[in-house]
Amino acid sequence: MINIYLVGMMGSGKSTVGKILAKQLGKQCIDLDYQIEKKVGESIESIFQNEGELKFRYYETLELKKISNSVVACGGGIILSNENLNLMKRNGRIIYLKATLDELERRLIKSKNRPLLKNRDLRDSLEKILNERKRKYESILSISVHTDGLTPLEVSNAILRKL
Repeated sequence: MINIYLVGMMGSGKSTVGKILAKQLGKQCIDLDYQIEKKVGESIESIFQNEGELKFRYYETLELKKISNSVVACGGGIILSNENLNLMKRNGRIIYLKATLDELERRLIKSKNRPLLKNRDLRDSLEKILNERKRKYESILSISVHTDGLTPLEVSNAILRKL
């Protein structure tokens, strides 16, 4: 059965919107990062530090292959793996949750568990990551929803209207 993959930058609302959307669609919601942490027995930060980003992407691929008929809240960098992109394209619809740099910064200012932002200036780091990924997000999406100023329920409803 078809999956709904929520992609976008960290802080775009994938996990929160995923839970609401799954409930509305009668599907289960899978937070891919949480699944990986559970399976590997380490935090995402620890995996990045101890095993590196490539190994983390490998874990993403393994978990993606197991999922069906679900709403999947993907990690922000899932698009960096062509294998992951191909799996998502084959097995569902990709929904890009788009947020401006200002909105992402506002949402993430107090976040402590973001390995790619650790020990860096938040805005500069977000801008760099967004610039590196924006084109890729936009090239693979089935649907795009701009999340600035919307509640998670409003974002979920916008997705439902576009499905």
